[in-house]
Amino acid sequence: MKKLTVEVCIGTPCYLMGARELIDDMTELQNEYEDKIKFKTLHCIEERCENAPIVKIDGEIYEEMTPDKLREIILERI
Repeated sequence: MKKLTVEVCIGTPCYLMGARELIDDMTELQNEYEDKIKFKTLHCIEERCENAPIVKIDGEIYEEMTPDKLREIILERI
């Protein structure tokens, strides 16, 4: 079974706009669904800093991400 790949940008704009909360939530989700989620952080996702925080899920980019939106998207896909 292929794991869902979730990448969270931790560049300065994304970090200042809430990436830390996304990372905390992803760490919790990964612990709960470790066989279904592959999680990593990146320092930049396609230079979309103006719409921070940015998350890429299986290659699809999401802007202005919140922990609630991220959790909802992930739980729909796993």
